[in-house]
Amino acid sequence: MKLLPSLPPKIASWSTASSFAASISYADRGTSAIAASSLLHNLHWTESELGGVQSAFFFGYALTQVFGGVLGGQKPNDNARGGYRSILPVSLFLTGLTTMLFPMASIHYGHVGASVNRFALGLFEGLLLPAAMAGVGDTVYKHSEISEIDENHKATASSIVIAGCYLGSGWAYLSGYALYSEIFQRILINSGFTGDVCWPIVFYVNGALSFLLLWVFREEFDLGFPYKQKEYIHQSTRLNSDKCQGDIWKDLISITKQCLASTSGRAILAAQIGQGALLYSIASWGPLYLERIGVQSFSTSDMDANASFRPEETVSPISQVAVTASKAAYSLIPSQLTQAVVGVSVGSAADQLSDKIGTQTTRRSLQLLSGIVPALILQYLALYGGEYSADGHGDSALSPAFLFGSAQTFSALSLGAVSVSHLDIAVPSASGTVYALGNVMAALAGSAVVGLFGFLLQQPDSSSIGIHGESLNAGQEFALPFKVVAALSAMGSLVYGMTVQTELAIGISSNSTAL
Repeated sequence: MKLLPSLPPKIASWSTASSFAASISYADRGTSAIAASSLLHNLHWTESELGGVQSAFFFGYALTQVFGGVLGGQKPNDNARGGYRSILPVSLFLTGLTTMLFPMASIHYGHVGASVNRFALGLFEGLLLPAAMAGVGDTVYKHSEISEIDENHKATASSIVIAGCYLGSGWAYLSGYALYSEIFQRILINSGFTGDVCWPIVFYVNGALSFLLLWVFREEFDLGFPYKQKEYIHQSTRLNSDKCQGDIWKDLISITKQCLASTSGRAILAAQIGQGALLYSIASWGPLYLERIGVQSFSTSDMDANASFRPEETVSPISQVAVTASKAAYSLIPSQLTQAVVGVSVGSAADQLSDKIGTQTTRRSLQLLSGIVPALILQYLALYGGEYSADGHGDSALSPAFLFGSAQTFSALSLGAVSVSHLDIAVPSASGTVYALGNVMAALAGSAVVGLFGFLLQQPDSSSIGIHGESLNAGQEFALPFKVVAALSAMGSLVYGMTVQTELAIGISSNSTAL
């Protein structure tokens, strides 16, 4: 069985461009999680306010998912390039710009301004993945029409795109590790920078990379009026105004109804609720969790060491909050890289397994593993994570940091399951919309759970006193949120694993033609 992906050139080109775009967009969204402790410390926010900022992104993200899928699947005619080639770069440009504006919004307008910024980021980024998946559906379908060999590339192409999300998170953590490190802080100080210059820089660097990516993949993207797509845009908007407006809404409503009426459609939505609760809560609160369970192991000791070597400094210009965040970000990098490798490999393996044991069995098995194993790990962390950290075994195979990364890695198996099911049950023109509907449910679940984290962490003495008055170990204030996430992840995967099917069911009209 080949685990490395092999795709026809046109499918590979679009999947690669989409993967890099997803990578940068995920890095942009991850910046506020990496800077969480600095936002709490420097801007004097509460955990509840930070939770509101984090959850605002996912609410905005949910609102534009379907539009990204619908607009990405539109064409003025059968021979034209799909709308996904215009929607994706527009999304990427706006997410980069919004990310760079976050520090200004936070400093001048507080957590309210930051929430508006994250909400806008969610609106813009919500267009990207559904448009990318519409492109995957279109390129795979076109290849199948002209190929003389019956090959299955759906899971492979989709997994390459989604693996970019994990790489993006890994890059965000890597940038946080480098930019928040003591060495880089000293470089900034020696260069004459003063004040709160450390935490905002991660937003500027990651936001700027969005613009660079637009230039690198300019051949895959349709970039604006001065170039060759001027005629395409004119045709798209003027060819048939009823089609561009009324029929789009008609198609959207029809696809949504078919998705809700379909057993497989409902299975996708259930699984995505669990996936959203799992992945988005980990992405938003994971760095802060690892900072808190590791505070005894590296933050305090580093601060004591600094004081002993530089006793003349009564107030160090180095932000130890940022240094601690740097080390926590570093601990998350391996799991993100592992997720990406597993994600790409499982896509290729899923296509091959589908040919041998059947697509339905493959999808169900992988999703059960991707949802239930992380749920068990989170349940363990909720019960024993803080105690194990307090014992000083931070580097062992049962340490919270290792288990936390393992939960993320197992979740990547969904790239051969729910993340590709939309291509099984929907025609190409509807697949992006079905994927978007699943992402809407994931984003809404993520928004609710991310906000719940902040609310629970803000409760009086939640970081030190348990419900029966006992003293809590570091990180145990996350126990109840972890249990909630574990339950949602397990239930969503169970529903999918018992009910999903693979027959084409969405996007087919009564006369058996695609929408």
